[in-house]
Amino acid sequence: TALYPPDHPAVLDAAAALSAEFGEIFRYAETLAAAVVDDQLLLSGYPQGENEIRLPGGLHDLHRWSIEHLAFTRGLTAVELDQLFALLHRRPAGGEDATTCLTRAGVDHIRVGRLATGGKAPVAETVGIHLYRQAVNEVAAIYQQLGDHHQADLGQARQIVSAVVDDQQHGNQLQALTWLKSHDDYTYTHVLNVCILTVAQARTLGLPEKRLNAIGIAALLHDTGKCFIPPELLRKPGKLTPAEFEVVKQHPALGAKVLRTIPEVDDLTVLVAYEHHMRFDGSGYPARAHPRLPNLASRLCTIADYYDALRTIRSYKQEITPDEALRIMSQGAGTVLDPLLLRHFVEMVGLYPRGCLVQLTDGRIAVVVATHTGFATRPAIRVLTDATGGRLTQPVEIDLAASHANDRELSIARAIDPYTVEIAPETYL
Repeated sequence: TALYPPDHPAVLDAAAALSAEFGEIFRYAETLAAAVVDDQLLLSGYPQGENEIRLPGGLHDLHRWSIEHLAFTRGLTAVELDQLFALLHRRPAGGEDATTCLTRAGVDHIRVGRLATGGKAPVAETVGIHLYRQAVNEVAAIYQQLGDHHQADLGQARQIVSAVVDDQQHGNQLQALTWLKSHDDYTYTHVLNVCILTVAQARTLGLPEKRLNAIGIAALLHDTGKCFIPPELLRKPGKLTPAEFEVVKQHPALGAKVLRTIPEVDDLTVLVAYEHHMRFDGSGYPARAHPRLPNLASRLCTIADYYDALRTIRSYKQEITPDEALRIMSQGAGTVLDPLLLRHFVEMVGLYPRGCLVQLTDGRIAVVVATHTGFATRPAIRVLTDATGGRLTQPVEIDLAASHANDRELSIARAIDPYTVEIAPETYL
């Protein structure tokens, strides 16, 4: 924008082109987040160079207005982009801030500001949260399309899975965010979490990237059949009646039937949708005339599905902590779940996975920041409070597995629900 004034045709054309690009994005997502990190503009967690959307000016324009974070929301117009470019074109006068200027200009669909890390949340994690929430919106659009039209945007599904695979190869932020959920979007957060956890299992088993993407698509679409189950049954607070459960049990077959009619959907995706409630011992549903072992991808998906379902907050039950969920799952080893894959899953996520909030034996509260193979109960932690619950000004780093730890007697007493202590773990990862 420094090269041309705001009303120059080049700037107006850039605003129109950018508005059109955003229009395509907003078909599937409510928001697009961007952050300035190490002299790069990250769009939903990925460098600008890997995306088609480009601001006409350099990052210098953003820096001089102290803009580190931008959020664009559905409804954005070319006029609003013109106002943003006009702002970036000039230097701030004394005391001016970008948010106030944009508000006065009538810009309602662009939010700007600084990344409030405050020594707590790394920028990558902040962007990871935006990526996660945007992916939930995109999953919702895919499932709504499946329910309404028996069709799915496989291109969008591939983009989600590609982002999941890439994230696990470069920081693995999303797996630590699988606890971010609410009552209202349970179906879509659950589907995304199952995808993330299934791909994570497949990757740590050493499967090639092409297989990771195929398994990820299958996991993402595994609950397609729920689009055709009455929503009041899926949202019912409390236990289903036997008759209601028989209706819900139809969803694997219904999902497989619909997915088979979509030309781009492969056989593995159909199979996982059909098999994800089949148990390791041959029981489960749909019933089989001749019990057989489900496909590897189905068994991985079943483990992820079971784990996230146990961990999820529903209106009629409290969230189960990660260690409690794994103990419940261990009771189904060899019957419900593949025992070898379950053992691998436990080693992968840990009793106290990254992002888990824990109380120590001395009463302090900490967040798990890293796990160690072979030391399931002694992860690396970041201590957030004193023994009375008072927040520390500066979190304290402790690796419970380190031989040089100051207090080898210090250990984790229990995992705790972050909502009960009003601490958001993601801001401290």
